[in-house]
Amino acid sequence: MGKMSNSTLLISIFVSIMLILAACGGNKSSGDKGGGNGDGDGKSGGKLSVGYYVNATLGDKSFFDSVKRGVDKAEKELGYEVKTIEGGTNQGDWHAGIESMVSSGKYDVILVGTSQTVEMVDELAQKYPDQKFIFFDDVVDQPNVYSMTYSQSEGSFLAGAFAGLVTINEELEGANPEKVIGFVGGMDIPIINDFKSGYEQGAHYVDKDIKVVSSIIGNFADAPKAKELTLSQINSQKADVVYQVAAAAGLGVLEAANEKGVYSIGVDSNQNDIHPGSVLTSMMKNLDSSTFRALELFQGGELPFGTHEELGVKEEGVGLAQDDLYNEHVPQSIRDQMEDITKKLADGEIEVKSTLK
Repeated sequence: MGKMSNSTLLISIFVSIMLILAACGGNKSSGDKGGGNGDGDGKSGGKLSVGYYVNATLGDKSFFDSVKRGVDKAEKELGYEVKTIEGGTNQGDWHAGIESMVSSGKYDVILVGTSQTVEMVDELAQKYPDQKFIFFDDVVDQPNVYSMTYSQSEGSFLAGAFAGLVTINEELEGANPEKVIGFVGGMDIPIINDFKSGYEQGAHYVDKDIKVVSSIIGNFADAPKAKELTLSQINSQKADVVYQVAAAAGLGVLEAANEKGVYSIGVDSNQNDIHPGSVLTSMMKNLDSSTFRALELFQGGELPFGTHEELGVKEEGVGLAQDDLYNEHVPQSIRDQMEDITKKLADGEIEVKSTLK
């Protein structure tokens, strides 16, 4: 073989260097975790952006407002750019509303949830595989979706046990001699039925003779109808404590119980201050803290897309609101018993059956 010319030698060295660099770049692992790169760079090269789609309206002082608190905290403390879109109560608008957010290409991650949008997000996640989603309160099994759910059956078990202790308590003026408690749900859908089942199990853990009467509103917005149903439970069926699981409509439940001088249990957020002394406690899904946690993990590139996490009593994903109002209006005997029941539930001594499994 003859000697290489200088130009041929330089070309050979250049090609070798390029091959080495390409090989090094190709060794990066994609993995199944996505999100920010740790320095807050988003789609526009600036802050990470999150779009929160509310398949309802804000102002429920409960479910959707709780998620919004988590999003707002991420904006303030993590530097996210936040856009919240309220889809309203017409389900026919929701699919187009979510897809509009996706197709805009503006959002590093889109936050949406509830069982009513599972099929919509499942379809869109497949249609737009590069779009990341955080889905709350149900599961979408796609590689670009992280799902987080809450053991509403465990949280409602606590609410049912609490209601049971209230209805048999002789210290509370609003409790009547009948062992009857109420449940008012927004819609007849699997997740609401899981709330109801946990509530019934908790009540019967306290006293197997307690009767649970239930009503379904048909939506999550009609507070007047919720109030009417609650008044019927109180007047006709002698319920002296009613648990609402109806988002904004549930405010009508709380109002009815307060007007009749009986008791109620709020849901999703701490609603004890809406009618102090009538709303004795609230079953909280800690949507705000779990939303913030998910966005924090996403920012660091550590959110495990394609997976599902369920948060129960042990993980503090659900629990009863035990604030100053709770301590003021709930007898010590009930507080002590609820502390014991909560500990047993967290330790696995009490097993709650979920209708979703």
